[in-house]
Amino acid sequence: MKRPAIIVAIAIFLITHAANLQIPLYNTYATLAGFGSGISAIAFSTYVAGLLPTLILLGGASDQIGRKKVILASLLFACVATFLMIAHPTIYTLFVTRVLQGIGVGLITGTGTAYLSTLMPQNSARVAAYVSLTTALGFSSGALLTNLILSIHNSLVPFSYWIIFVLILGCIGLAINIPEQATIPTPLVRLPLFPSKAIWAGLAIALAWSLAGIVGIILPTQLVQYGLPNWSGPMLFIIVMTGVVFQPVARRMEPRRSLQLGSLLMVIGYALFTSGAAWGSLSLVLLGVAIAGIACYGFTYLGGLAEVVRLGGNQSARVTSGYFACAYLGYGIPVILIGFLSDRFGIIPTLVGFGAILLISNVLLIAVYQTLKYEKKLQA
Repeated sequence: MKRPAIIVAIAIFLITHAANLQIPLYNTYATLAGFGSGISAIAFSTYVAGLLPTLILLGGASDQIGRKKVILASLLFACVATFLMIAHPTIYTLFVTRVLQGIGVGLITGTGTAYLSTLMPQNSARVAAYVSLTTALGFSSGALLTNLILSIHNSLVPFSYWIIFVLILGCIGLAINIPEQATIPTPLVRLPLFPSKAIWAGLAIALAWSLAGIVGIILPTQLVQYGLPNWSGPMLFIIVMTGVVFQPVARRMEPRRSLQLGSLLMVIGYALFTSGAAWGSLSLVLLGVAIAGIACYGFTYLGGLAEVVRLGGNQSARVTSGYFACAYLGYGIPVILIGFLSDRFGIIPTLVGFGAILLISNVLLIAVYQTLKYEKKLQA
């Protein structure tokens, strides 16, 4: 692997890692300011407010101004975001930090992949593997590192913030020296496209990714009531990495069958970790999180992506953008609603209510894809 490719892979890892670095302290920052779970959930979801507009409106930026410049900009956003939490660790600063983190991730997502693809034009599978692994490790390990540091020394500015801040600065220094790639004149704004049948895959991934927000923000608050420590880091690591482990299996399945299996496992996982949260059973919570991860980041994610690419035809890039727009809306909006309703009605009643919606929606999805498979057989 060439040195520029290694540097870009490190940049992708650090930017995605930094995006979840503060999650174990969300509720602490909110409590110190006199707020509840609702504000923590909004802070978490503000990330989407930075990420989605960046993905949609600046998707072609690296083609026009150069990929190296966009990679440096994304590192700079992540660096500033981390420094703000070091300088002023409050819930108010966290809102600004989350927007900057969203912009940084939005910039690196497509640009980093495009840079690596240019370096390895004959090996797209290898590029996909690098990007998938680095982003998965990044998103799943940020909160975990902070949890580990907090277990050693409790602080509003854990040493993990400083570690990542220094590493990002070092990566900026390395990225300055990578070669720039040729620019391509393309439209800067590329709006997503939503074919009628692709909307079902969009709903599936929105429901799936909503569970990641619940696992990171809502569940730890409930577990603390039983005297259990904040397990947001380990739970986020489990939900992402179990999905990654099962991706090779999902890749070999027919997309609609993968989506159906994902819907079934999603409901089972949710039921288990909600029951565990209600009874104070950490082992049941972790088992449910693992099953949910297999569904969310394994079968539903890959099945849905393969489905929208197939339906998109020569517009696959725009349809894929629509798919990820649904994913990130699911990642952010339900958590806000659950956070505020939890403050009013309690965490468990709210999770049970959302579980009913999740169950009905996934039964509908399983039925829809079964119908589409039947129609396909009739047409054949």
